[in-house]
Amino acid sequence: HLSFRRLEREAAEHAAKDSADGSGIPPLTRRASSKRLGTSFGRRSSPSALATLHRNTSLEGPSDAEGAGGVEPSTASGVATAAHREGVTPERSPAGTPPAAVDGPALCLSWEAITVTAPNGKKMLLMDTKGSVKGHLMAIMGPSGCGKTTLLNHLACRPAKVKSSEGNTRLQGAEYTRADLKRVAGYVMQTDLVNGRLTVEETLMYTAHLRLPSTMGTAEKEQRVDKALGQVGLSHVRKTLVGDALLKGISGGERKRLCIAMELLLEPRLLFLDEPTAGLDSVTALSLMEVLKGLTSAGTCTVLCAISQPQSKIFALFDDLLLLSKGRIVFNGRACEAVDFLASKGYPCPPQTNPADHLIDAIIQIESSDAELEGSAFPTYDGYEDPKMQSPLPVNFHRQPWLRQFQILFHRSWVDVTRGRLMLGIQLVQTLVIAVLIGTVFLQIGTGQPSIVRRTPVLFFCVVNQGVFGALLMINSFPAERVLVLRERMAGTYHVSAYFMSKIAGDIPNIVFPILFSCVVYFLVGLQPDPGKFFIFLVFMVLCTLSATSLALAVSAVCRTATLSVCVLPTALEVSRLFGGYFLPPSTSPTYFRWLDVVSYCRYSYIGIAVNELTGLKLSCTPKDSSCIKAGETTLANLGMASETVGGCAGALVAYIVICRVIAYIALRFLK
Repeated sequence: HLSFRRLEREAAEHAAKDSADGSGIPPLTRRASSKRLGTSFGRRSSPSALATLHRNTSLEGPSDAEGAGGVEPSTASGVATAAHREGVTPERSPAGTPPAAVDGPALCLSWEAITVTAPNGKKMLLMDTKGSVKGHLMAIMGPSGCGKTTLLNHLACRPAKVKSSEGNTRLQGAEYTRADLKRVAGYVMQTDLVNGRLTVEETLMYTAHLRLPSTMGTAEKEQRVDKALGQVGLSHVRKTLVGDALLKGISGGERKRLCIAMELLLEPRLLFLDEPTAGLDSVTALSLMEVLKGLTSAGTCTVLCAISQPQSKIFALFDDLLLLSKGRIVFNGRACEAVDFLASKGYPCPPQTNPADHLIDAIIQIESSDAELEGSAFPTYDGYEDPKMQSPLPVNFHRQPWLRQFQILFHRSWVDVTRGRLMLGIQLVQTLVIAVLIGTVFLQIGTGQPSIVRRTPVLFFCVVNQGVFGALLMINSFPAERVLVLRERMAGTYHVSAYFMSKIAGDIPNIVFPILFSCVVYFLVGLQPDPGKFFIFLVFMVLCTLSATSLALAVSAVCRTATLSVCVLPTALEVSRLFGGYFLPPSTSPTYFRWLDVVSYCRYSYIGIAVNELTGLKLSCTPKDSSCIKAGETTLANLGMASETVGGCAGALVAYIVICRVIAYIALRFLK
């Protein structure tokens, strides 16, 4: 072991030189502004990183030099665990003493008696969990289903589907709420939720404009963005689109790092991460965890992460470890002591084995033994210490004024809409094709008696066409956007009303399609050649489209998922068409179904354009006609529409749009 200790001393000396600037941030962070960052991210050329590599030679076997010297692996827990016990991590205290709590701006988080029950009330997700951390990197580990994410969400005051949740959580020694966390904490979800049509840099800039103080200048915000990009190694893709299912963009690992950069941008004093290394290769995962370790070493942040089975080099970075099994604490203390604890309970770590893998394997062995799961036979270690009262919780939360939020969100929404060139192109082609098809099928219907039976069908088909296309477009796009909005809301980024109004304003370009449709269909069909009537027809097509999209927006907001929305919306559309005034004219509609006439947007759209077209229409007769209708008003009377007015139908559609959007707003505001 003398050769190994010599390598440790040399690595520690080099690490001290690397951190001579006092920043406490790993060399990777200080290289962030280098132009070579994009290609060198993750290369282990720094001495501090070499120290991490030496601490874990048990996974790679002895080097040639060490092999010649006859260095033997530890028979209990391997070289990696031995290095942990020796306290060789440069950022840690000497062996035998717990990591010192940093007196910097990092916050102290503590919890006790945390008990969470599953929605069915039969399973305990967490049982009497307690712990505390300040200025350290704490890992929450355990097998799948042990309660890692449940505990993390409880500490972060994130809503979860549980029957009951009890316990005390304190920040700086005082109880806190989600509103308090919004001021000082960040949360990185396991799912990477970002806007695919924005570039990496734009995503961070919009976050900076929304969440950083309005007193901070644009230049300073750009510096924050550059710093965050450098910390996670994304400087080389700053101009690249994030991408989505239809648009190629950055990789999955880069998306994960972007989500972390969005939180680092705010320089949080407490950071929660759910599976931060999921989807990352080993080199990138290690580099990212070194950045988080650097934040805690500098005393600027307390970091809690739920992580499944990290590689040994990442495990060596952890200061504290909370090990869970079926909601119960197995180990709560210094990370480097966990392997020794389980070894003392009869579960030694085999040579050249990743300590993290061994911990999970040992827990699974314990869980598989029914005898050991009962009573005191379950081995546990709890190094929890109740922290003393800390300094008051700082207040540094700056939410932008409502109008400023609306401006930023509208600009983001406009960029998102205009960059969807593929969808815009498809909509344009679809609108022109359907318009020409309808116009040629009902080409120049004229004013003869045969036109009477052709005029109302084409009007109703125009209503159905515009409604369906608008609704389907909304139902396929909003549910995914809704999830992103919920994430940003929980972070306190903006008011729901500001987002909702910006979305309504951002959909303005979509009215181009019903306008184009009206211009083609109206003149191909040969409806009344009157400018006023053409304008009214055009307005009703726009109102019909907005009504259908408003209905789809309300359905998707209430249903919350695309799967359920797709099931519910067709029913609503079919009911609206059935009671749209064409198949069942108002004069023949059953009394007990009159209320369905009221909630049908198709009814108001169809009756409005029918009254507009048939009023003042002069029809011609020929000797061959068995019956002769000379005025369009006669047809209106036969259909039971004589009492309807254009203004009344237009007003009803406006009210329909407003009501549906109010329902959508309420659902978005209160349904999580």
